[in-house]
Amino acid sequence: MMSHGKIFGTTSMGERGQVVIPSEAREELGIKSGEKFVVFGDARKGTVILVKSEIMNKFANFFFNKSKRFEKIAKEIFDKTEPETEIDEDEEKE
Repeated sequence: MMSHGKIFGTTSMGERGQVVIPSEAREELGIKSGEKFVVFGDARKGTVILVKSEIMNKFANFFFNKSKRFEKIAKEIFDKTEPETEIDEDEEKE
């Protein structure tokens, strides 16, 4: 079953820009002290999203591996395809 998240409570930002993640969220999501996050935001919607850096790294590795595989397949296809030769207009007249 797919879960779409959970509300863990509220928090506020301190003078130095620090935000405390509620303890229930830290425990349930396995967030440890010093953990790094990628911060996404949408000013129009007023949203901020934190994603663990390790998750973003896994996503990036997955994407780049698939990209390399796609490039290899594309190269194989292009290598098998004969390039079309264009006929020069002067050669057509002869």
